[in-house]
Amino acid sequence: MEKHYTLQKAAELLGVTTQTLRNWDNAGKIRAIRTPGNQRRIPESEINRLSGFGEEEYSEVTSPVEPVGEVAEPVTADVLIIPVAPVVEAVAIAEKKDSYQLMCKDIAVYDITQGVILNESLLPGCMLKGTMDFAQWMETRYSRDTNFSAERLMNRAFGSFNHETAQITTGAFSLSDCYWLKRTDDDMSFMDITPYIHKEWDGLDAYGAQNDYIWGPLSNLFVSGKTDKKWLDAQTLLKVGLFKELEPYYLCEALGLTNHAQAQKTDEGIILSNFTSTEVFYESMEQFGVTEETPAPRYTAVESFKEQAVALFVIDYLIENNDRFEDDYGFLRNADTGDYISMAPYYNFDWVWSGSAIPLPENAWQGYKSYIQSLCYRAINIAKDFEYGSIIERRAGELLHL
Repeated sequence: MEKHYTLQKAAELLGVTTQTLRNWDNAGKIRAIRTPGNQRRIPESEINRLSGFGEEEYSEVTSPVEPVGEVAEPVTADVLIIPVAPVVEAVAIAEKKDSYQLMCKDIAVYDITQGVILNESLLPGCMLKGTMDFAQWMETRYSRDTNFSAERLMNRAFGSFNHETAQITTGAFSLSDCYWLKRTDDDMSFMDITPYIHKEWDGLDAYGAQNDYIWGPLSNLFVSGKTDKKWLDAQTLLKVGLFKELEPYYLCEALGLTNHAQAQKTDEGIILSNFTSTEVFYESMEQFGVTEETPAPRYTAVESFKEQAVALFVIDYLIENNDRFEDDYGFLRNADTGDYISMAPYYNFDWVWSGSAIPLPENAWQGYKSYIQSLCYRAINIAKDFEYGSIIERRAGELLHL
């Protein structure tokens, strides 16, 4: 496989500026490829072809390069290896000493290489609290091997289920938040390559040829969870075959609850509308720093979100969803300031009608008993309209007698 150089390194080798390389690329005078994260890489053959020419001589002796239609292999010259131990340890990058930063949009938040906080306001809550290091936080963001769509795409793109390679090649973009990884000496901006507006959805490479990602968007690599799901576009998540998950959303609407994701039925499964954007991003309770090891995480949720958290836990009880953990609910944050805005919309009702229910936390009963009872009475009145209405009615009766 041919070696590829970053724009900065190629500029150093050729004795020109990075802006000159961009100009040459735009004019078709040099063959540059784009990574799936839309960053330019210069093939070694181009470095060899152009070696010895300065910035002025180049324009006189070279002619435009014909675009190359074939798909470039993934760039693996710069492989980011995230430390498993404390974040203060240096990041090793494939026999190099390159520096990387965690960005939130175009604000540098954390120096990954040095382990230095650069902006506390936008730092993931768990890192600021010290409950997770950078590597552990990254694990909460991208796909496990239980997401079948993500696993297939990973294997197709990189040849193996290799998150370390994927992180640096893709910039670790997600459609849940506005964080990404950036080389310190790279001048790429968030709006250049964010998947909210990026051309990855078109399945086209830099020269307009079909690429390996045409069957599904690259952001599949960063959808966590245990079901088969994939982004159809920046606003639409398909959960394959999970038709039973629709009923909880219908129940929320019938009870007058508005704080839930918007769901629709399709032939393939259900689609959910993305509730994040370039202005507002999602942070789960786990990413906020509340985990299974934290005393009474559900208690903390009620303290943070009040009736909104209570309603979610009541819905889970009525539909027997016993898979509501700290990565399944959380906050919406302002992507520019880091401010915590509100509870995120309810989502992830995968494990409904399980036959068991999770008890409500004690502070829900202490502060919101009348509200819980009101939800249960309303649920009993509308239960007949639901396929699993008998379960809803029985579970509501249980709560009323507690």
